[in-house]
Amino acid sequence: MSELRKSTGVFVGTFVALSTILGAGMMVLPGTSYYQLGLSAWMPWAVAALSVVPLLYCYAWLGRRYPAASGVAHYAEVALGRSTGRTSGMLATFALVTGIPATAITGGRYLAEFSGAAALTWAFPVVVLAAATAVALLGANVSGRLQVTLLLALFALVVVTAVIAIGSHGPAVPSTRLPEFSALGTALTAVYVAFTGWETVAFTFEEHKSSDAIPRIFVTSYLVVVALYALLLLGIFAVVDSGDPALNSAPLLLLAERALGGVGRPMTLLLVIVTITANVCASVLALSRLVFGMARSGYLPAALSRVRTRDANPVTSVVVVGLVLTVIAVLGALGLVSFEALFVVSGGIYFVLYGVGAAAFAKLADGVRARVVTALCGVTVLLVTLLAGPPMWLCWALFAVVLLGTSLVDRRRRARVSATSG
Repeated sequence: MSELRKSTGVFVGTFVALSTILGAGMMVLPGTSYYQLGLSAWMPWAVAALSVVPLLYCYAWLGRRYPAASGVAHYAEVALGRSTGRTSGMLATFALVTGIPATAITGGRYLAEFSGAAALTWAFPVVVLAAATAVALLGANVSGRLQVTLLLALFALVVVTAVIAIGSHGPAVPSTRLPEFSALGTALTAVYVAFTGWETVAFTFEEHKSSDAIPRIFVTSYLVVVALYALLLLGIFAVVDSGDPALNSAPLLLLAERALGGVGRPMTLLLVIVTITANVCASVLALSRLVFGMARSGYLPAALSRVRTRDANPVTSVVVVGLVLTVIAVLGALGLVSFEALFVVSGGIYFVLYGVGAAAFAKLADGVRARVVTALCGVTVLLVTLLAGPPMWLCWALFAVVLLGTSLVDRRRRARVSATSG
């Protein structure tokens, strides 16, 4: 059975996690939440940041004990059976196949709008996906080092812009006024997307030198993500009026122009390029590992589980993943596939996979702490599902339908094997 080489250390692993989590949501969500709730916009961010902690605990615990390329699919199979594992892997693949092109297209739209070059709408997604595929072909270490460089640049851009904005205009005191429940629920559902991605990080765990470091990677990346979003919110609070409709499309541009003046626009374009490139590189790497793991488990064609001898890199799955993502990105950029549907489906399935991970943890972990974490996860999953409404319900229904289908297929396969052996 093919295995991936354990070559990723704690430092690079942390930056790979950050690259996976910080994506297109960073460019829009702080602005939309501020436009909806004014200076009370910090509330859904605080709720999302706190409520995701038990779910992250589950994934850190599972990753440390079951570091496999197929991530949640492996956890689900070990804890809940082959059919649930296969279903989870299929939906995870579908979520990434829709979410990665949507992220690349977001970058293309940003660049096209603020540079005036309409061709960037489709050209940027193609270029960034080709680059991410090429980097993944070079191996996890090369991809990881690139993501370290990109993320350090991203941190510098965000910190400098936000600090200048707050320092030059003075900090705006966040409001303690509780907004209407419906408005808070709508904002929370959107903001929660900013705290997804750790389940995708799990697909890279097989290549970590020490699985004992995985909880530390989760804690560090979580704290950095929270701090970065807090800085962005405080910077926007300081320099932008909450009634500005541009908050729904270009909050980072508003922040940069108010803070940095004439260099704000090129700074924003650079920030978009860095953020999207880092996220797409990390996600393509993760998806190629998931596809490799699924093929190794017999859920996808065996050819996708081949690895290059000299570095144990699953190059076949990398190439196939890159080609599929590029085709979908071009179709989405040209309007032949609904861009909004790509994001909705991807975000909903990510959350369903959080729930599956929590269920696997509940089955495998023992003790009082495990029961408390399981209860907190149950409350979080239930509340977010109810608040999100029909789009989220549809994703859970999709999971149920696929699970039913795979269960029937597995049952028939077992029946045939039993009849043959008999």
